[in-house]
Parts: sequence; C-alpha cells; structure tokens
Amino acid sequence: METTIHYNIYFQMAGFVFLAALALICLLRRGAHTLTRISLNRTFASALAATALDVLATPLRAGAWPWLPAWAAHGLLVAWLISQTLFFPFFILCTLFLAKTPGPRLRGMMRLLSILFCAGIAGALLSPWLGLMYRPSPSGGFDNGPLYRPLLICWWLLLALGSFWLRAARPGPGRRCAACMAGLVLATMLLQMAVGGVRLFWFAVSLSLLPAALGAPLPGNQIHNASCCPNYRALTDTLWDCYQFRKPYCLAFLRIAPANDAGAAQPAAWMAPAAARLRAALPRCTVFFLSQADRFVVFSQGSREGFSSQMAELAAGLNEGWPLEGCTVTLTQPALLMDGLRCAPELEQALLLLDLLEEFVPDGPAHAAPQWVNDQALARLQRTLAVRRALTGALDRGRFALRYLPVLDARTGKPVQLEVLPRIDDEQLGLLGPDAFVPIAERCGLTERMGEVIFDSLLAAMAADPELFSRVERVSVNLSPLQLAAPDLADRFVRMAREKGVPCSRLAFELTESRSLHQIDEVPRLIRQLFAAGAAITVDDFGAGHSNLTRILDLPEAGAVKLDRYVMRTCLSRAPRLLAHLIDFVHDCGKLVIAQGVESSQQAQQLTGLGADYLQGFYYTMPLDEAGLRRFLHRDTV
Repeated sequence: METTIHYNIYFQMAGFVFLAALALICLLRRGAHTLTRISLNRTFASALAATALDVLATPLRAGAWPWLPAWAAHGLLVAWLISQTLFFPFFILCTLFLAKTPGPRLRGMMRLLSILFCAGIAGALLSPWLGLMYRPSPSGGFDNGPLYRPLLICWWLLLALGSFWLRAARPGPGRRCAACMAGLVLATMLLQMAVGGVRLFWFAVSLSLLPAALGAPLPGNQIHNASCCPNYRALTDTLWDCYQFRKPYCLAFLRIAPANDAGAAQPAAWMAPAAARLRAALPRCTVFFLSQADRFVVFSQGSREGFSSQMAELAAGLNEGWPLEGCTVTLTQPALLMDGLRCAPELEQALLLLDLLEEFVPDGPAHAAPQWVNDQALARLQRTLAVRRALTGALDRGRFALRYLPVLDARTGKPVQLEVLPRIDDEQLGLLGPDAFVPIAERCGLTERMGEVIFDSLLAAMAADPELFSRVERVSVNLSPLQLAAPDLADRFVRMAREKGVPCSRLAFELTESRSLHQIDEVPRLIRQLFAAGAAITVDDFGAGHSNLTRILDLPEAGAVKLDRYVMRTCLSRAPRLLAHLIDFVHDCGKLVIAQGVESSQQAQQLTGLGADYLQGFYYTMPLDEAGLRRFLHRDTV
C-alpha cells in the first residue's frame, strides 16, 4: 500500500511542478486573446489546486493518516473534490476557446457544465453526512461514494461532446491544439478508470496543456494587440459579456480634437480631461480610448433609441465646443453609431470592426449629427470580415491559388519570365486578388506569414512540374518591405528553395512600393544575400509611391526596373519624350526596363520604339493558371 501511495505522490508532484512551470510561461506570453488567456490561466490555476490537493488526499484516502482528526479529513476531502469539480469545466471551456467554437454551442456547453458543476459541489459538501462522493472504508481510509464515478463519467461524456463540437470550429492550429488536449485527457481518464493504480492523470493534464502554454496560436485579434490600446482588455471583457449572454449593445466612435486656438496643445493636456468630461456626460455608458491621439469608443448596453438620443445631445455639445482647462474640444468627425450584435455576430468580428472603424469616414459633412452605419457601409465592413476569414483559411491550409502573367521580350515576343499573382479561391467570395487581401494582411500583421506561404506555394508548383517552368528563364514573386523587416527572411527563402530542389537562379524577387525601405536597416544585407544565392532583383512600380530614383540608386543588385502602369500610360498619352528620358535614365543605371500594363498593340509598338526591353500586360494574355500557362507556352514554342 505504501509503495502505491509513493508512486501516486511522485507522479502527482511531477505533474504539479510541470503545471507550475507551464502556468508561469503562459503568464509571460503576450499577444493572445484576452479571454483565451484568462481561460487558460484559470485552467492552470484549477489544475494546480486539484493536483496539490490530490497529493494530500491520496494518503488520506488510503488510510495512511489515522492521526488526522475526522473534521480535518472531511474538510480536506471536500476541498479536493471541489478542486476537481472546478478543473473539469475550466479544461473543457479552455479547449473550446482555443478552437474558437461557435457561440451557440459554447453557450450550450456552459449551461451543461454549470448544471454538473452545481451537482458536484452539492455532492462534495453533503458527503461528510450522506457519503455521496466518498464514504469511510471499513479497513480505514475512504472509498468512492455512489455519486463519484457517475459524475466522473458525466465529465468524460461532456469532454467527448466538446471534442465532437470542435469539428464545428474553423480548421487551424487552435482546433488541432484543442483536439490534442481533449484526446490526451480522455485517454488518461479511461486509463484511470480501468486501472485505478498509479495515477498518471495530472501528469497527462500537464502534458496536454504543453502546446497551449508554449506556442500554440491562441485565438485573438492581432490588430488590436499591436495598436497599444490601453483599455483593450477591459473593452474585450465587456464585449465578451454581451456575446456570452446575448445582451444587445451599441457602440459610438468619436473623433475629437482641440479647437484651432489650442491646436498646439499636447494630447495629454486635453485627452484625459476630455475623457473625464465624456464619462460625466454619459453616466450610463462606458468610455474607452482606442488610440493615444483623438479616438474614443462609447459603449452602452440597452436600446438603440435611448443611446442615439444621448449621442445626439453629446454631438450638439461637442459641435459647439467644450471649454476645458487650457483648450476647447470639438467634434472633428460625426459620431459613428452601430448595433453590435447586428453588425458583428461573433466576438472576433466585433474586435476587427473596432479596428476597421478607426479609419471609417461616414457619409455626410463634418460636425453633423450622429449617424448609424448604413447598409452600404455595413456591407463593406462585412465583406472585409469575409475576406479576412478567407485569408486566414488560406494561411491555415498553407496554400494560395497561383496565377502567372508572362513577361515577353519586346523585340522577339518570346516569354522570358513569369510573374506570380497570388489568389484566394473562396467558396463564397470567389477568386480574390491581392488588392482585396493584401491591405488586410498588412493591417493584421500577417504579411510575413502570407509571403512565406505564397513563396512555398510557388516552390511546390515549380518542383511538381519542372518541365513547364523550364520554358522561361525565371519566375518572379513580389517581396513587400514589411517582409524585409524579418532579419532571417533571406536565409529562410534560400533554405526553402533548396529543400524543394528549386535553384535560386530560377527565381526573381520584385520589391514593391507599398512602404519605404529606408526605415529598415536590414534591407541591403537581405538583398545581397538573395542576390548572392543567384536570385534576380527587380524594382517594381517605378515612378509611384516609394519606388523612386533613390530606390534604384540604393539597390545596385537590382537588374531590372518595372515601370508603374499609371506612369507609363500617362506619359505615353501626354509626354512620350519624358518616358523616353526615363527609360534612358534606367539604362544609364545599368538596368533593364520592364513595361507593365500593356493593353494594346499601339502601346506595345510605342514602348518598343522608346527602348523598353520587356513588355507585360493583358494585351498578350490574362493571368493564367497552370493549364492555361502550359497552353500559352506550348503555343509559343509551336
């Protein structure tokens, strides 16, 4: 008996230490959804308490502590049973949070868990008198009561039901992590019920929580985590309370600034007094900062009518100007109101809406009365949400649908290069181009991951059909300045190409103009690494945005320059000589010229006469899938 007790305690103590270490790691992690972090932390706390009490209750139940007074033994066993009853609902809810289970099923599981939780607590509290969960053993110690094993089976069944409900969640790392957690605990519970000897249960619990603590992507909104919103946690918890219990709520977004005569005032000088004034003027509402500049969110539970009238009075006062100490605060944009549950039926959508509405400009003149989000604005917002879901699905699958646009020699008309154009093939939205999902990826901080998945998709296609891609010299893929912010990007891309057996000499990288490269110190080194590996470098959209003369001069490794299509068309129609000088300048820098956006034979002839080396555009072909590309290249060779 003593040997069995020792083994029990050893494994339970090992599980306790493991859980404590994982709980500390989880507390130090940042960037996860507030509610999921809370759920995971509570799971750790309940597991730690249950493990510690299990260590104490094991010798007591085996009759190894006869000296312990009866009241103390009963109190310890009641506390142990309550801790186990607390652990199971937290663990089940944590798995559902990780997998982002749909709200109705989550609320249904919460109701079932609350019923079973109350039954377990009542049984534990009444056990000293009725012996429901445990009872004294004739040979000393305590045996399981008649209610203990049925409740354990109920927990097992609910966990199995929760695992089945995980299938309703969207595929992704969170669902896989939750499924592994639930599966390991289910297997250990069956082992414990069948064997009943050495108890590996808490050690298995710590193992099941390992992925979530160390690195599993927790559901949440990366946009707000990066926006340094000081009230983000409070706002998220407030929203979750409404979503959990289906309470209606309304939101108003206020863009406030000091008047012209106080324009030089520092934000800190008027933001805090303005926030205090807002809270005093709206006693039934909650006011949050969404930025350090001039953005407030007013949150209210209740009817739309009452909230709308309150905001109308507030807007009237703000339009007239609020005198504060040192400055006057005015409303620089109409208050934008929306119905929460109607606009965003899920919590994650509501969090994204908060960020999208940061830059949303409502119809109507400034200093107007508050207005609700109209149907057109709501349709735009909901489409953005749908595109983000499609983007996340493509990233989780690890594949984009690729299209190819050939680059042709201006003199011979032979295709010499292919440009990769990523697409997302969504069942509801159809085929989405980069213009739809790249801005969302930049706002969500997904640019680096998206670029890596696109590059991996290209390498897989080139490795699967090397004969097709051997008909051109190189295949180019866009490289965003946001991707170049990663210091190990070149090493990762070169390693990925080698693993797929694709020579870097067959690849080209086009540097887009969306952001300035001067703010990224690692750019020259990364470009040199890619160039040294054999890849070609192209400056994309030359003449527009940040892609100007200095970019050509700062990138000696670039072998070609792509003219921006708008600049090319404007110069062809208005100032052809200016375009000729621009092409000569690029040639003087020792680089080739690629003219993109060619849509007619006249444009092609003009550009060839002006000295363009390569041409690209819909005049030759629309973007092609692999089957269309094979026909296009084969027709060219024939």
